[in-house]
Amino acid sequence: MKHQLWTAVQRATSCLMRHLLLFAPCFMLALSGCSYTYEVKAVVIGGRLAFVVDPNSSRGVSCINQIDVIATGGARARPAPGDDVTRVRYGTFWHERLDYNCADEFPIYYGQYLKGKPIPLGQAIETVAAKPLKKGVVYEVATTTGTGGYGGGAFKIMLDGTVANVSPPPLTDLDDPMKPVATNDS
Repeated sequence: MKHQLWTAVQRATSCLMRHLLLFAPCFMLALSGCSYTYEVKAVVIGGRLAFVVDPNSSRGVSCINQIDVIATGGARARPAPGDDVTRVRYGTFWHERLDYNCADEFPIYYGQYLKGKPIPLGQAIETVAAKPLKKGVVYEVATTTGTGGYGGGAFKIMLDGTVANVSPPPLTDLDDPMKPVATNDS
């Protein structure tokens, strides 16, 4: 009796595992939705800081509807009239968010006037006008394309004025800034 029960459990488990393996790709696709990511690089074009899609990126992205440039570490800008002060306090040096229509094509120059449509009335409009960037500070750049494309990268302006693309710093625990938020040990 025990042997028959054990055999039945093994067969049921085997069948369940086969079905899970068969449908796993479908589940993964369903969970991933329509979002995608791409890498953004900082470059200098005509003496101006600009952002481009990394040529090695697997996506052929051409435009944005949101951009954020945020300093890592303790660098902060001074808010200007009309800025979202909260964003400036946590390190934002430039933030613009527009309607999902993609009117602003790469390259995007730091601080350029974005020509996309403003977001619809009734939604929060939080902007931060572009602030002067500081040499030696690592900045993260994040962009949004349409409703599901997300770009990102990090850069710093070197002491000689050149731009270097760098790895973004790890996220840290606010209670202990020296402790990473996620490690392989956790």
